[in-house]
Amino acid sequence: MSRRYKIMAVLLVAFLSLLIVGEATQPEPVNWFPGYGKQDKIPFGTYVFYDQLPSLIDEERLEDVTIPPFEFLLDSTDLPQGTYLFLNSSVYNDASESVKLLDWVAKGNTLFVASKAISETILDSLCLNMEYLSETSELKKRPLVNLSNPSLKASKPYRLNKDVGTVYFDQIDTTQTTILGIYDLIRNNDSTKIQEPKVNFIKTPYRRGTVILNTFPEGFTNVFMLDSLNASYTAKALSYLPKEGKIYLDHHYKNSKATAVSPLYLILTNKYLKWSWYTLLIGALIWIYFEGKRKQRSIPVIKPLPNQTLDYTRTIAGMYLDKKDNRQIAMHQINHLLEYIRSTFALATDRRDSAFIEKLAAKSGIEQATVKNLINYTITIRQKAVVTEDELIKLNTLIENFKNTH
Repeated sequence: MSRRYKIMAVLLVAFLSLLIVGEATQPEPVNWFPGYGKQDKIPFGTYVFYDQLPSLIDEERLEDVTIPPFEFLLDSTDLPQGTYLFLNSSVYNDASESVKLLDWVAKGNTLFVASKAISETILDSLCLNMEYLSETSELKKRPLVNLSNPSLKASKPYRLNKDVGTVYFDQIDTTQTTILGIYDLIRNNDSTKIQEPKVNFIKTPYRRGTVILNTFPEGFTNVFMLDSLNASYTAKALSYLPKEGKIYLDHHYKNSKATAVSPLYLILTNKYLKWSWYTLLIGALIWIYFEGKRKQRSIPVIKPLPNQTLDYTRTIAGMYLDKKDNRQIAMHQINHLLEYIRSTFALATDRRDSAFIEKLAAKSGIEQATVKNLINYTITIRQKAVVTEDELIKLNTLIENFKNTH
């Protein structure tokens, strides 16, 4: 390798190294995925909420639930009375599961849901309706929230410094429902007050139980709670939970889950599937061991002989050119022309008379005078004992013009 190529290789390696170091040291972009998982430390995770929850509620009252509510409440008679708490960007209980939840609430329990999307069955049973807030006049969608109870209400609303979609209750039964909180978007860059309040936090009875709904789940996330100005909002919102009874924390309706859900995990957690998997692996290894052996010797690859026709032709042509044997070159050109006529136009070339010229002109589509001039010139050259260089050039020109014209 020359010195120049070595320098270029070193520069290329140095450039790639700098590029890799630059990419490796670049900070990772913020992950704004609304995970709401207990283990999530991303902005819209709930690690801080679940970490601080034991400081607000006796830890013995807290119980994690990772299975679907329908399955958890299948035999609700054995469950102690308490509160079922859901926290996610959306909690879509189907109709049967919603009925199961409401039946459990009717026995004197509490349902607490913090979500932007709540089961239609639950909303209809409580005579509620939710609406998405769309403000085209404001480019930024940063919400302000506050509590309605004068003893809990903050002097300034709580603010989330991130654009998020917002939902509110536009239809409530005011005779039964208690408004616990309001919210609005920041308007005219004024975050000191809620200018057009909308209901986002309510409490309503359902037979012997209570349902508490909050359409601002971001109020329980890391990015909101880690702001010192917002820390009290979450604690005050949880103050509406009953002071006694179990708190069942749902971890099934989460955008991200801590439990493994890969196919291999599901296989290895079932003893029957696990041993089937091991049997399959052992069988595969045995098959590879026996089938991997060669059943016959490998057949060597025989390379075909190279086509030396072109090299041979160049060699012979070079010999003729070196000897200045113009007549021999002319004879080869004429022979190639006749072979071309035989193969292309299917004409016999042993008699090159007027009939032959007429047929060749008809089949080639070339004027008869041009064809006649070419054939007669080849006959003249064949009869010469010596061919000059000019005559050889003329012969070559006539032949090339004939082939190109056709």
